[in-house]
Amino acid sequence: MDFVSPYSMLRITNPSEELQTELWDLLHTYSVSKLGDPNLEKKEFFAILVKEGDTLVAASLCYLFFKGLNLQLLWVAEEKRGMDLGTKLLNQIEKEAKTLGATLVFGYSFGFQAPKFYTKLGYEEVGMIPNYPEGQNCYFLCKKLTTESP
Repeated sequence: MDFVSPYSMLRITNPSEELQTELWDLLHTYSVSKLGDPNLEKKEFFAILVKEGDTLVAASLCYLFFKGLNLQLLWVAEEKRGMDLGTKLLNQIEKEAKTLGATLVFGYSFGFQAPKFYTKLGYEEVGMIPNYPEGQNCYFLCKKLTTESP
């Protein structure tokens, strides 16, 4: 890659977990310093798995920062859809978010995935990228959490 000396630029495929952690930590430290609120320092990356015996049938990846839980993905095995597993998993994610002090959950879903699933469960569409991927839309969703139990 071309870059002005004395710098070099590298493209790394599949960066290590250590590098990803270091980069997120650098950004988080900078961001918290600008926000000036020590209550926003807490961060945590976690997964919630649903297994049937040894078989993974549903899962989520979540990243908590700035008192918000970024739902990075929620997946349910195709043969298990329509059995309320997604709803139960999302309820557990929201419960975990509250336990960690989050005030909201946010993420995105493509039109061919499940944006209506989220809106049915109280999520609000807060943004959209039209025609991404081509022929579809990407919906950004958010739900403010109450202090009462889910």
